[in-house]
Amino acid sequence: MRETAFQAECLRLAKRLGLLAVNIHGSGWSNKGFPDLLVFHAGRVVAVELKGDSGYKVQPDQIVWRNRFLRQGIPHHVIDSIELFEETMREEFDL
Repeated sequence: MRETAFQAECLRLAKRLGLLAVNIHGSGWSNKGFPDLLVFHAGRVVAVELKGDSGYKVQPDQIVWRNRFLRQGIPHHVIDSIELFEETMREEFDL
């Protein structure tokens, strides 16, 4: 699945789970490498980098952002399937 379709599927699932998921990538407000999604629930946030089936791996600028989030105590996940997205969101937000 292409990343655009994968992202749309993740956004729909997040909504069904009662989560607020935001994509600001490409909006002009985010820097290169910024995670694809920020997911919020009950005062917590999780950063998510999505990887579709294009074969692209995590890039160096994405690793920089991952480290920035982790230093701030914000979980950061690289997700490559809708099943992993759901499992991760349920674990992170105790759903």
